[in-house]
Amino acid sequence: MSQTMKNAKALLSSYGRSMIAAVLAVYMTGNTSPSDLSKAGIAALLPPLMRWANPSDKAFGRGSNPSES
Repeated sequence: MSQTMKNAKALLSSYGRSMIAAVLAVYMTGNTSPSDLSKAGIAALLPPLMRWANPSDKAFGRGSNPSES
């Protein structure tokens, strides 16, 4: 598997964990509206995007090389 695919898989895994936590938090408040649950899933994009935008982040930052960390 290429390094790019490994990076993409790690980033998608990070998003998946964020999405599960965000949707579960909204659901546990008693809000079962599909619209609100999907908004939580969209909001879960923020943490991985913030990590990608940070060039100092060794795992996901732009220009990072995870094989060195």
